[in-house]
Amino acid sequence: MEGSLHLPFSFGELFALNDPNKASPNRVPTETETRGLQPLAETYARLAAFLDAELSRAERAHQSYVARYTEQMIELEATQSQVHQSHQLIRTLSKQRDQTRTELSRITSILHPLRRFPAEILQCIFETCTQSSETPLSVAITLSHVCSRWRMIALSTPRLWNRIIFSTDRSPANIHAFWEWVIPRVRNVEATVQLKDNMASSFSRLQYCLLHRIPNLVSLDIVLSEIVVIFEVIDPRFQVPPLRKLIIRNSSSDLDEITRMEDEVAVGWRLAKLLDRFEGLENLDIGDIPSMNLEPGRVFNTITVLSLGYTGPICILSILTSFPRLERASFGHVETVEASGQPPLIHQSLRTLQINSFDEDSWITLLSCPSLTTLISASDDPRIFFPFIARHPTLERIELEDCEGLVKSLTQIAPQIRHLGQPGSWTDFFNWSDRGFHEPPLPALEIVTMMDDLGNLSSNEFEAIVRSRALPSSHSGSTLDPSLTPLKEIRVLVKPESLDSMVLDRWKATGYYQSAKKRFVKSEMWDDCEEIVFNWT
Repeated sequence: MEGSLHLPFSFGELFALNDPNKASPNRVPTETETRGLQPLAETYARLAAFLDAELSRAERAHQSYVARYTEQMIELEATQSQVHQSHQLIRTLSKQRDQTRTELSRITSILHPLRRFPAEILQCIFETCTQSSETPLSVAITLSHVCSRWRMIALSTPRLWNRIIFSTDRSPANIHAFWEWVIPRVRNVEATVQLKDNMASSFSRLQYCLLHRIPNLVSLDIVLSEIVVIFEVIDPRFQVPPLRKLIIRNSSSDLDEITRMEDEVAVGWRLAKLLDRFEGLENLDIGDIPSMNLEPGRVFNTITVLSLGYTGPICILSILTSFPRLERASFGHVETVEASGQPPLIHQSLRTLQINSFDEDSWITLLSCPSLTTLISASDDPRIFFPFIARHPTLERIELEDCEGLVKSLTQIAPQIRHLGQPGSWTDFFNWSDRGFHEPPLPALEIVTMMDDLGNLSSNEFEAIVRSRALPSSHSGSTLDPSLTPLKEIRVLVKPESLDSMVLDRWKATGYYQSAKKRFVKSEMWDDCEEIVFNWT
């Protein structure tokens, strides 16, 4: 290795030589000693010469290393300087790039077509965003914080702020501050308010909601977190504004849980006392709430729409008698009581009757509705309605659960109906001659509504229905009977989460599905459902 020491002899050999002068260095050596020291001196001379040579080599190597180190240090310092300079350059370029992008974004936003949209177009877009949201106020606030122009437009568009969903589970100061903030934004447009998280202990806070200051409040939705007798716990200081629609419902959708809560608190709603607190109502919707007590003789002339969810026991005839101006009545899971002994009731104004399920059916034989056009029921046995249907030739829309011979029976007792829902017996429409019909069933039919979970309707049957009842006679694939006019619409009732249902997937492979005009509409009769409307005319 470079710089190592290479001796011509070992140190063992050197130290083996006898040095007689070591004991007495100042005496004169003898001739014998002189002859012995001579080789030793020669040896040390060779060693000194060798070490001089090695030292010179080591010094040259050291100078080479120092020179190389110095050169590398100079190069390192130059590299460090370049690293620092490149870092500074990166920072400068990054800052310039960000500034350039900011300026580009500013210029692009100036040039964007959205900036040139008229305020009226932006208002329509904003309203669509809030109307389709479950948190409309949050969307409105977000839109108002985009830029000064959008904020000005948002604040001048009261329909962004007129659907208010508010939790009363707050402090009185917080509640008061919120309504002071939102009411000026609503202005004079029609407003709807939903109050959530209402318990017996929180109803005293309603007085801080300032609803009476909303100029045009049309609907109030009170969502209960527990079963309470609402008119007994609402603070008398709560000023009730004029309303057109009142909704009271329970946050729980579990009927067993609601029944258990009802039993625990022994709730009995006096409907008259409730309506006395909310005068002038036109639409009353009481959801899954416990039983109600209806005072005999009380009449409520302003209400034209009544919807009752889970409740009981009630007498349908008594309810209809108390609301003589009803045009639409909807009953959910009601516990009906015996109506025998009551006189027959003729309800002149009722146009729509919807009753999902009931325990006792004597009221059906006693009720007559000369203006009735729509009957909807989810009763397991729709045949109990056949005499009622036969007595009402004004009926135009019927939706019943399927049963054996439903279409045939309806053809006999109500051939005038124009809208049939959930018939089930689809083969009666396209294969009617083989099903015992002498002529096409329900000749006046214009609209058919079917459920999306009808697994027995194959794609071939779907096409057969379209050909036999929906295609105009001028169509090459039409098998429409000459005595009929084609259906205006075939509707499929679906829930939003099942738009891609198994049945629809089967139909999508058919040519008639592809050629149909399709649109989506919100169901008029069934909450939380939509309808896919097909048309071929």
